[in-house]
Amino acid sequence: MSETKNVVAAGIGTNSSGTKVLISLAAAVIVLFGLSRISSIVGPVFLALILTICVYPLKQKMLARGVPAVVATLVTILTVFAMIGALIAALWVSAVQFTRLIPQFGPQIAQLRDDLRVFLHDDLGIGDDQIRSVLASVDLRVLLDTAYGLLGSALNVGSGTIFLLLLVLFMSIDGAYYPTILAVVKQKRAPVVEALSNFAKLSRSFMIMTTIFGAIVALLNLTLLLVVGVPGAGLWAMLAFVCGFIPFIGFWISLVPAAIMALLAGGLPAFIAVVAFYGVINSLIQSIIQPKFVAGSVNLNMTLTFLSVIFWSALLGPLGALMAVPLSLFARAILVDAHPESAWLKPLLGDVSVSKAMLKEQKAAKRATS
Repeated sequence: MSETKNVVAAGIGTNSSGTKVLISLAAAVIVLFGLSRISSIVGPVFLALILTICVYPLKQKMLARGVPAVVATLVTILTVFAMIGALIAALWVSAVQFTRLIPQFGPQIAQLRDDLRVFLHDDLGIGDDQIRSVLASVDLRVLLDTAYGLLGSALNVGSGTIFLLLLVLFMSIDGAYYPTILAVVKQKRAPVVEALSNFAKLSRSFMIMTTIFGAIVALLNLTLLLVVGVPGAGLWAMLAFVCGFIPFIGFWISLVPAAIMALLAGGLPAFIAVVAFYGVINSLIQSIIQPKFVAGSVNLNMTLTFLSVIFWSALLGPLGALMAVPLSLFARAILVDAHPESAWLKPLLGDVSVSKAMLKEQKAAKRATS
């Protein structure tokens, strides 16, 4: 009889734990669906948070040197405003430049369509219907629609920008109270405060390193495009800088328009030069060197970094792609780092610091025995 009770109790316990897992998964799905529905709010809020985190050390340094708190807060706010303003101005100028460049290449686009038609029909033997569908995408009108769509998007950033600037303003002002709030919370929820502090540190490290590598890539691209004579070199360099915040995928996004413009303006030699340069230099820096530095600085492995881009871009759109790594760090901080009983999940989620220490000890032991 007692054995039967034990079996029944074990079954109930198993069913209870399975029910909890199902409830957790259902809750996660509901939360993610809700986030996707309000992505236009979540994205700017998180971007404002990251920008505020990035400039917070500047405020701390000024306060340590005796600068009044009001002045330090004002300087940090103006710093973020200047960063956002410079980016928006660059995007606006780039959009205007793009709309002016496309109409200049009408004859080249027509010739490219003719050459492509001959190649597909004569060399590859593709049917006329398939050829027409392919050539429909190589049309000046399609490119013009795309260009004016980008310009319209640039015109419509006003309300979103105001929302972002107000968020930064309020977060920077409230930032004066964050240390006190965290100190109070730490008395009862120390792991939560430590997890959030670590998230801020890692996010700041990611943004700084990505900005440095993005600036290097943009400068190299600008030099090459100017030498080759590709129109809109500044536009494509700016695109490469922004896309640098999108691990792995950003490289391809920045390559395609620059290569097409090189083909239209300079023919096949310019096209090959741009593709080869991007393929060697950009892939070396953005796909090999940068991910290793970033993965080491934020404790995310390369696989998780790549999946983060796919996941957050699908959930929140372009801002999700740009903020994929900080978003993943925030999710890990809230769901794993803040709970000591979940520490065993850290290596699976990219924190390989313990594994590296074990490998180092094993190598040292092998050297000692050999």
